[in-house]
Amino acid sequence: MKLFLHSLALLMVLSAWGDETQVLKLLDQKCADCHSDGDEEPALHGGINLTQLKGAEDEVKSILDRVQRADTVKGRMPKSKGQPGDAAYLPPLTAEEVTLLKTWSAGGPTAAKTETSAPVMEASPSAAAAAPVRRFIPMAEEVRIIAADVVKLPESTQPFVRYLTLTNLANLRDALGQPVEDAKQMETYRAAISKLLNSLSHEGQIHVPSAIDEGKTIYRFDLRDYGWTPKEWEQHVVAGYPYALRGLDARREQEIQDATHSAAAWVRADWFTFAASQPPLYNQLLHLPDNDRDLEKQLGVDVVGNLTHKRAIRAGFRESGVSQGNRMIERHELGRYPGAYWKSYDFSPLDLHGQHDLFRSPLGPVGAGLTPNQDREFAHDGGEIIWNLRNGLQAYYLSTAKGTKLDRAPTEIVQDRKRRDGAIINGISCMACHESGMKYTLDKPLEEFKDEVGPVALKAGLDRAEQRMVEDLYVPQAKLHEVVKQDEERFKKALATATPGYDQPLDPVERLYKRFKADIKLETLAAEFGEEDLSFIARLKDTRDTDLESIATQLETGLGFPRAGFMDQFRAVVSALSYQQLDFTPIAYTELTSGASKAGGNIGQVSLSEGGKLTLSTDKAHYVKGDLMTVTLRATEGVFVRLYHFSADKKITQIFPNAGQKQNFIPGGKSVTLPGTGDSFRFRMGSPYGTEIILAVASPVQFTDAENLAFAQNEVFKSFPENDLRKAAKRGVKGLTVEVSDMQGKVVGERSAATFTARAVFTVSDH
Repeated sequence: MKLFLHSLALLMVLSAWGDETQVLKLLDQKCADCHSDGDEEPALHGGINLTQLKGAEDEVKSILDRVQRADTVKGRMPKSKGQPGDAAYLPPLTAEEVTLLKTWSAGGPTAAKTETSAPVMEASPSAAAAAPVRRFIPMAEEVRIIAADVVKLPESTQPFVRYLTLTNLANLRDALGQPVEDAKQMETYRAAISKLLNSLSHEGQIHVPSAIDEGKTIYRFDLRDYGWTPKEWEQHVVAGYPYALRGLDARREQEIQDATHSAAAWVRADWFTFAASQPPLYNQLLHLPDNDRDLEKQLGVDVVGNLTHKRAIRAGFRESGVSQGNRMIERHELGRYPGAYWKSYDFSPLDLHGQHDLFRSPLGPVGAGLTPNQDREFAHDGGEIIWNLRNGLQAYYLSTAKGTKLDRAPTEIVQDRKRRDGAIINGISCMACHESGMKYTLDKPLEEFKDEVGPVALKAGLDRAEQRMVEDLYVPQAKLHEVVKQDEERFKKALATATPGYDQPLDPVERLYKRFKADIKLETLAAEFGEEDLSFIARLKDTRDTDLESIATQLETGLGFPRAGFMDQFRAVVSALSYQQLDFTPIAYTELTSGASKAGGNIGQVSLSEGGKLTLSTDKAHYVKGDLMTVTLRATEGVFVRLYHFSADKKITQIFPNAGQKQNFIPGGKSVTLPGTGDSFRFRMGSPYGTEIILAVASPVQFTDAENLAFAQNEVFKSFPENDLRKAAKRGVKGLTVEVSDMQGKVVGERSAATFTARAVFTVSDH
């Protein structure tokens, strides 16, 4: 689907007429899949890239018509193909949804208003400019605020007190010096802190951390409120914390350490959210065992006993929206405290016959003893577990068929549709999907949620005992709705207590997680070091360190650093800016252990959509005048590539494809060197001298700007006027689409094609 609004300016000035929660939810459910921009944080609303949803002013009417236009047969979204039931069929928006979007895009009310409702007037540009700007908080002041707070606490409490800070996000400024994060986003991040802390808790009560500063950017919490010990904090959090900077105010820093007995009593909330909502930290803080049997012992759940005595309930589906094959869900009561224990049995779509067909073999799993007939025992390929914590929120677990704990689920079995790589990471992926508690089948209301397996299995030749077992376990729709509502209400009540006043439909933890994960930009780096003046970048160049000069140059061009790659370079920046950094042991974040994008140096790498990689490299990291350069590209899957050269004097040239090599397809599994044997062009080094960049942009399909893929007489390369590589990376990618096929290989639709970037950085001198 494509949603088009009048202009980017309209996107940035949302309607002031009431709550836009309905619009956010609609965008998330109907638009986010096609309008996410890889791993970059979109301009607005967390997981939805609204900057791709706008159209020219004279297009608005026709575009909105196109969104609501019905196909000649059944009606469907633009570009959707096939009929209802096909794998990629996208139903059209309802009349109510179209009206909602039209009203919102026109700046009108997004929710019904009574006649007595007073409109909220939108501020004029001059009034907006005069509005108070959020105060910048230097890191030294942050330390003083924390020290003043902790010394006022009882001495018996001080060793258990810790702090999470949002000051780096509150300090983030744009090029005009205005705060990047508006009040609504900051509230989202505050909600994320409380939800995550309580989602990692072993205690029976919800505890909301307390803001200790006027701007609500520093939050205090007590380890005991969540069942953690100071030793766990030091071992799992402090030991891996990469952003502990010292030397800001030595006296206050020592006061904090003396009171708390912690080497790092305060950590950035965005880092903590990223780190603690995924393995290994998620597993460590929740004390998750290595297999589901031990987890069930912890929780007092006897799965086999409950099944045998028919104290569990089940429901099975052909399609769930997450699992690629059959899925069966099963509910048990927790044994040690009130709450539910749900587990799924998932099946690979590559093998849907025999014991892998849930409809034919409904009485597994193998070894449960529900039937002596092995042909009626299903053999699943993996599973997911959701259970209530003591405080009513939920915890999550992924496992193999044998119950072994997984940090990341196999994408051939289950997938997260919102991620480019499709991976489900335990913790964060589950929180984002289950933002409101238990989930029904995808895009369907509770009223349509029902078991599909029982009625079919009862007609599959079961004996009488097997039939009774199916009838007792695969429950009627009314019973299923009853327990789902019960569990949903338990979660929602706990969530409302943990996030008072937060009413947005998107999960706050996911949004803060993605905020941290977003590329490092010049403004981001300034805020992370408490630098209010962007001229600090000159201090990196003054070091004459080639790596730091490279970082500075890339940031100045508008390119961002992937967070994963920048973590390796953070220590050098710390030293250049004269800060002190505590020692730490890097955490093996699950998010970054499989194909994480890297930046910096003359070798660049990026993950591709199918889990493969694209690598770009130059033959040297430093060249002198007259040297010839070669560039090597290697992709694990076939992609179309273009290369841009950014010179030391900030000129951008497309060097591939070029007049000498117009074929820009890189076959999977092969290396391509430019120039190759017999090529008529060369890359020879000359003035101006300094740091230069080659940016590779890859796509699974050919780029759309044909004029830049063809060359006039005597034209070898393409030169462009802008000096912003971000703009270059977007050239020719508007309108890129790829075909969508069902499991039989039939083309049933198309969707937006993702693009990927990698870079190589090198220096050139005259000697």
